[in-house]
Amino acid sequence: MTKNNKRAANAENPLAAAVSAFHLEADRTSRGMAVVLGGILGISDFSDSSILLKSHGGRINVKGKGLFINVYENHSVEIVGRVEEIVFQYGKN
Repeated sequence: MTKNNKRAANAENPLAAAVSAFHLEADRTSRGMAVVLGGILGISDFSDSSILLKSHGGRINVKGKGLFINVYENHSVEIVGRVEEIVFQYGKN
């Protein structure tokens, strides 16, 4: 999609641009931490120590111990466990 087409699409529905944008939210839980990431296109790889996510801007690698995906719907992922590191890898997926 070209830049002009994106502008036209966003002008028709300005809420669509806000909903698809990346966001990160973290809350402390009894199991460590619950991290919610929005704007996720897919899950590339996962284990109990690393979860690799795809987004429009690149990849996001959540590392830690006892990690599991609690929810994955509507381009949002909730990861629960002992999150120790979040790495952003910019560029093409």
